[in-house]
Amino acid sequence: MKKFALLIFGVFSIALFSQSKTILSSEIRWKAYKTLRAESLSHFGTVNLKSGTLIFNGDDLAGGSFVMDMKSIDAADMNEDPKMKKMLENHLKSDDFFDTNKFPTASFQIKSLKKINSNGYNYQVTGPLTIKGISKNISFPVKVSQSNAVYTLTSAQFTFNRKNYGLKYNIFEDMLIINDVEMNVTIKAK
Repeated sequence: MKKFALLIFGVFSIALFSQSKTILSSEIRWKAYKTLRAESLSHFGTVNLKSGTLIFNGDDLAGGSFVMDMKSIDAADMNEDPKMKKMLENHLKSDDFFDTNKFPTASFQIKSLKKINSNGYNYQVTGPLTIKGISKNISFPVKVSQSNAVYTLTSAQFTFNRKNYGLKYNIFEDMLIINDVEMNVTIKAK
């Protein structure tokens, strides 16, 4: 009974002191490579954040969740060739990859975190990344800073294996693409 009372007190304490911060702006960048990991054989761009929250307990990050609008995927490396840019973006949105008609969003939820002090990053966040209805845990370092009541979360570059989420093309073309997709995320909240 005593443990149960302590658990209830702990839950109420977290709920009482935790504050949800509204996202002001975000930048989610992606990069993928063909078989040879060369800049000339890469594609990169952005995807928009549809919604999200950061949760703080005082000035300490306590959690958060983010929903990405996969229909907004942009191939910025192709800006000089609008026709090829549109072709690549449509290909990424097709059922060959993200299937945005069926799965218009992807999400990430912070399920656990720990404080670290490594290369300027102060938290290690862990949680499920969900793409095409498939959830797999990922973990990466983030830096959280605060200025004028605005909190900024900046991730280190992290990767996910596209095949774990069913992001694969026909067998011959698929062999020409590296499995890891690189990501960088910056989120400002108040």
